Amino acid sequence: MKASEFLIEGVAGPKSCWKGYRKVGTKPGTGKNAGKRVNDCEKIGEDVEDLEQEFDMIENIIEQIADQNAVDVDLVWEDLSSLSDDELYVFAVTSTPINEDWQKANKRDKTDGMSRKAVKAYRRENPGSKLKTAVTTKPSKLKRGSKASKRRKSYCSRSRGQMSMHNISCSKTPDKAICKARRRWNC
Repeated sequence: MKASEFLIEGVAGPKSCWKGYRKVGTKPGTGKNAGKRVNDCEKIGEDVEDLEQEFDMIENIIEQIADQNAVDVDLVWEDLSSLSDDELYVFAVTSTPINEDWQKANKRDKTDGMSRKAVKAYRRENPGSKLKTAVTTKPSKLKRGSKASKRRKSYCSRSRGQMSMHNISCSKTPDKAICKARRRWNC
């Protein structure tokens, strides 16, 4: 039996619904079943995905512990094998993976807006992120209609809207974060 089949069987419960669904209770019927109680069924796949994510989270935590202590992953698993399933689950849920603080990296750089280093740290912490650094090239050097010029134009118009919404004047308060970022983007 595969692990996914085992998970589905454990999550599914009694087979009183159609395939891929499980019974969570009953509810008042509608239409031809009005006045009767009918089974309330929900999709199983969502729970299986949650369980798989939890198992992946446990594996990631074990790998991080092994890396931090410079030991083999198998040794950590052997130590944790003495724990019951409930204790292991509590360990996984209460343990938080160590994340790189991209905000600290940004403050250390003392850059207006996010620096290249801070963006890299952010993307490591949030895989799949499409965050990019500011377009710092002068507008006169950018080719009209290029991706960079479009990104710059879009950011400048969005930040202009934020400034007007919050009544910020960069001539009066040049040290505001949005004013510094707009200067970096050459707005």
